[in-house]
Amino acid sequence: MADLTARLANLSPEQRAKLAERLVGSAKKPAPRNSETPDRSGWGNYGFGLGAPGNFGSIQRHQMDGLAPGPGQIQLEAKAVSLNFRDLMIAMGLYPAAPGVPSVMGTDYAGIVRACGEGVTGFMEGDRVAALSVGSMTPEGVIIEDGHFCAVPLLLAEQAVPIPDAMTFEAAAGIPTVFATSYFALRHVARIQPGERVLIHTATGGVGLSALQIAKWTGAEIFATAGSPEKREMLVSLGVEGPMDSRSVAFADEIMDRTRGEGVDVILNTLSGEAVRRGLEILRPFGRFLQIDKKDISQGAPLDLTPFSKGLTFAAIDLSLFMKQPGRMNGLLREVVNHLGQGHFDPVQTVVFPVDQIGEVFTLMSRYQHTGKLVLTYD
Repeated sequence: MADLTARLANLSPEQRAKLAERLVGSAKKPAPRNSETPDRSGWGNYGFGLGAPGNFGSIQRHQMDGLAPGPGQIQLEAKAVSLNFRDLMIAMGLYPAAPGVPSVMGTDYAGIVRACGEGVTGFMEGDRVAALSVGSMTPEGVIIEDGHFCAVPLLLAEQAVPIPDAMTFEAAAGIPTVFATSYFALRHVARIQPGERVLIHTATGGVGLSALQIAKWTGAEIFATAGSPEKREMLVSLGVEGPMDSRSVAFADEIMDRTRGEGVDVILNTLSGEAVRRGLEILRPFGRFLQIDKKDISQGAPLDLTPFSKGLTFAAIDLSLFMKQPGRMNGLLREVVNHLGQGHFDPVQTVVFPVDQIGEVFTLMSRYQHTGKLVLTYD
């Protein structure tokens, strides 16, 4: 298994996509659906188990116990859950887990509170919420490691926030990870200011699309990359001037040309390898490099400190670590939802599928061709 994981880690995204297609077979793109899910109160609980790494067809549903919430917990009837790149990496056996946090797929939930444990005062049965999870818990607070995409998860009350009545569950499920990541990185860590230059890599993904909104709302000057001509055309339609290729390090020279040799102030980075080195080179004095990609960190990649003579900041952004400080996470989620409620930001675009098509949706995600968020609904 270690040899397989090492070989998979060295594959390019295109090679991983081809491998996934061979393992799954000629799975057709599932037909999206955008209807509201029916009420299913009283249904049994279930989750999904992983088979062979990279074999998305081996992800199978299994029954789970319906557990009453313990102290400080809520029981959530899931209506929708969105997929993140983290989930794809776990399914492929490539995800470097955060210390002390199990790698369980299914983090971004939206649904209805069905029961509250002892000491919970902020919610009641019937509340509509979005939640950021690292896996369903036992009433004693232990993460259930084989409970991927659990249909009736137990969560800490601090992991959930109310959502506006007008917001659909599908839209709400696309909010927690992408907006919390980009908002924490840009506003809390980088503290971007009006007029600063921000480079957002792979900007047509969920984090990128939310980051574009936050940077624009802040008044920053935006530069962005994407991995295909079609995705770059999408960025142009969103008002991004001259989007660049995320699959080449030519973005660095292009930015220096466009900024008359000055560079940018902030980089929201989803790339690895040479792109990190070139990114650090194009930061202006007091620039901030926000590292979301975990590959280099997990592999202990060396980092040249020479560019740091400009007073740079390098920050690793890993949202799963917030599970060790749930109160802090709750404050961040409430801040994000408050901005959404005031109309400062909009939920990112979603494409919706029934949860039983989970294997096919992972195959679609592995091809790196979609934009926005892929969302599964529980019927």
